[in-house]
Amino acid sequence: MAAGTRLARTLPYAIVGAAACYLYYIAMNFEFHRRAGTLGPDFWPKAILALLIATCAYEIGRRVFSRSPHKEVGGVLEELVEASAETHGNMGGTAAAESHPWLLAAGMALTALYVFSIQTLGFTLATATYLALFITLGGYRRWGVIAATSVLGTLLLLFFFMKVVYVSLPIGEAPFSAVTLFLMQVMGIR
Repeated sequence: MAAGTRLARTLPYAIVGAAACYLYYIAMNFEFHRRAGTLGPDFWPKAILALLIATCAYEIGRRVFSRSPHKEVGGVLEELVEASAETHGNMGGTAAAESHPWLLAAGMALTALYVFSIQTLGFTLATATYLALFITLGGYRRWGVIAATSVLGTLLLLFFFMKVVYVSLPIGEAPFSAVTLFLMQVMGIR
């Protein structure tokens, strides 16, 4: 492959990497009052930008120094799909894709209802209900799995956003706020 082509393939990564470096520089200059034992508002932007810079540097290096930079990395998911198709006899993908516009509309309406109700119900109750209804709308009918996924998924999200990332989530209005406040107390979230 010609050197000019290799450099042309690295251009998007160089542009994004340069923009990420600039944004990282700006994030380093955030002015805020530091509190001991907590992450500042600069932590997550800098962490994400550092990962973006590392990814761009990796891709630039791979495309410039690799013997076959045009070969894409990956294919694990494709291999799984192909193996499943072979196992189930659908080699050519000839089955027509199903279309469910009413399910799509119902999913959109459910999401809009979630956004509308989260301030009243609070994050915990609104998210657990939304997850359960969305999974059910998708056609899954193992109620124990739906309940476990909805409750555990909501608790994991609550812990991650409020304890790790320090994002303030809506607690809801009384009497619904009591559920969120109780769970926050049990999980050690302040």
